[in-house]
Amino acid sequence: MGDRLPRFRAVLPWLGLFLTAALSLPPLLFEQPPVEPVSAFASAPLAAAAKAVVLLAMLGAIGVAVGAVRAEDRGAVCIAALLGLLAALLAACHWFLIDRIGVVADWQRTMYFDILNHRREAPHQFRPLPYGFARTLEHITGDWTFACVAYRWFFTYWFLWGCYRFARVWHSEGRSLLTLVPVAVLYPLSICFYWGQLTDPLSHALFVLALLCTVRDRTCLLAASLALGILAKETVVLMVPVYWCCYWRGGLRPLLKTAALGAVCAAAFLAVRLPFGWRPGYANINGTEQLMIFDNLGVGPAHYHAAAPIWLNYVAPALFVLPFVPFLVYGWRRVDPRLKMMCVTLTPLLLLSNLCFGWMYEARNYMPLLPLLATAALAGLPGRHPTVRPGSPGGA
Repeated sequence: MGDRLPRFRAVLPWLGLFLTAALSLPPLLFEQPPVEPVSAFASAPLAAAAKAVVLLAMLGAIGVAVGAVRAEDRGAVCIAALLGLLAALLAACHWFLIDRIGVVADWQRTMYFDILNHRREAPHQFRPLPYGFARTLEHITGDWTFACVAYRWFFTYWFLWGCYRFARVWHSEGRSLLTLVPVAVLYPLSICFYWGQLTDPLSHALFVLALLCTVRDRTCLLAASLALGILAKETVVLMVPVYWCCYWRGGLRPLLKTAALGAVCAAAFLAVRLPFGWRPGYANINGTEQLMIFDNLGVGPAHYHAAAPIWLNYVAPALFVLPFVPFLVYGWRRVDPRLKMMCVTLTPLLLLSNLCFGWMYEARNYMPLLPLLATAALAGLPGRHPTVRPGSPGGA
């Protein structure tokens, strides 16, 4: 049994990605417009049973992951319960601040069916994977609202779980839980000034899985997570140069791996765009006619209408990065080299991406930085930190 457990744990991320794809892709591939809302079940007990099945399946997936790490995390069950509760609180926060507003709920529903009917503008049309997953849940339960809420809770949980597992590469259980504090504190700010599209929970969960795969040097699993991640939000492509920066000293082999990762990302990027008539140079990458640098900096005439005052373009990224800097400076010499490299590459790349193709006040785009910066900040504090063995299955 002891010999089988590491192999079982190594297979679990593959299984999770496969199930995510299996539940997300069929509606996107096989449902032809016009796509209409799924009719509600005529029987209330049958509707309740369908929702119970969905929730039990989600809890079962969580239970399998918990069982795989109980050998090294004695408190894994309690931690999973804590993360599930935190995910529910964050989903409730999202509902209170965003979803309960009538005009926003109508916009969310319109966005959902516009994407499934292939009539949404860039970039949202090119990020269909979360909508495919929610659509499958809608087919199972006959309830669009339940499908969206269940989706948001489920992948918010996996984002939190990924943050914790990433920190566990270096830290004890207690210390690793501390990295979730900035996630919980900054989450309300992260969802301000947007209308609740489904993209982020799945995108963030796949992003943190890519962080784990990078530090473990699990290239094939990283490629799979990037391929699905591109279908949720193309920003995850930034992990390709981050991977090379972590391993470039290895010579030709890391360079070839990086090229392969880039090819996988390019294939996924084109696969979700070319069928809709997208061509290189048309509407740029993110649906903008030109880079948004000057609009974000508040320099020159405005080309786009911002939903927030210009000072938030400076304050939002500062709140997600600067609080960690004193801790990083204090303990930089004690931080694992790969963790260092990920900090100094991903942080500026993600900020630059948002500067060029998004709004700097859209703080939800900085959420993938939190597990990385929080883990590195804690690693700088005195204490015993384990050495990361490339290719080790644990943690991913």
